[in-house]
Amino acid sequence: MDERRAALRSRVQSQLNASQAATESRKQAASEELVVQSSDLERAVENATVRFQEKIEELDHSDRSRILTLAASLILIGSMFGMATGALILNGSPDELLNSTLFETTETVDVTGIAVEAVEGNGVANVTVQLLRFGTNEKIGETLTDEYGYFTFQNVLTQPTTMMVMSEGYDTVERDFIPEEAGVRPITMTPGDGERFENDISDSDGWTLESAVALSTVIGVITVVSAFVGFQAAVEVRRAKHYRRTQYLAGISLFSRGLIVFGPLLILIGMILLVVAKEQFSDVGDD
Repeated sequence: MDERRAALRSRVQSQLNASQAATESRKQAASEELVVQSSDLERAVENATVRFQEKIEELDHSDRSRILTLAASLILIGSMFGMATGALILNGSPDELLNSTLFETTETVDVTGIAVEAVEGNGVANVTVQLLRFGTNEKIGETLTDEYGYFTFQNVLTQPTTMMVMSEGYDTVERDFIPEEAGVRPITMTPGDGERFENDISDSDGWTLESAVALSTVIGVITVVSAFVGFQAAVEVRRAKHYRRTQYLAGISLFSRGLIVFGPLLILIGMILLVVAKEQFSDVGDD
């Protein structure tokens, strides 16, 4: 009985030891398996993250490249509008414009006017009106006003002239003027026996037609030159090397005035897009 008990106890102890060893073995295998799986998972996640980031950067680079292409196109189109506008200005044939019948000046005109009473504004009849050569007082014409106060001189040279208006009981009026087809402004007859001088020859500081045409030509040249600068700006955008220089060139091209507003507006939008995609330029991206 004792031997059987000892043998039974030995078998039970052996089974317990085997079971414990098997349990430890399974725990060890499970632990190693978990470590392996965790490491593989982390590696897979890391690789996926890297690929995702690369994809995002690739898409971002592609989008910015498209923005640069759009900016270059807008600047180019705006500059083309400016070139067309400058060509229209320069092809206006200033010489033909100056020599056209529209701007021909006549050497002589018919001068008409009216003498009116200062108080009631009625026309004064039988007023003596003389035309004198300017600066010499040489009489070149004389007439009387009609019953309504009107007078007329025909074929008067369009050069500075002196007009003397005289009538008994009224001040004598001496007026310097340049004859025009539109006539002269009304002559106010003031009761009295004195003299009154009026100067209707003003020193005009305004632009002559020739000066206006010259200015238009200069504007046309500036427009064309600015358009050429815009073409260069579009090329610089495609090269994407010098950001500031490209923006400066695009800013100059704003003066091309393509279709007054539309050309500069397109160029301005292109400059805004350059700000968005400036990282694409070599001198900015390297920094």
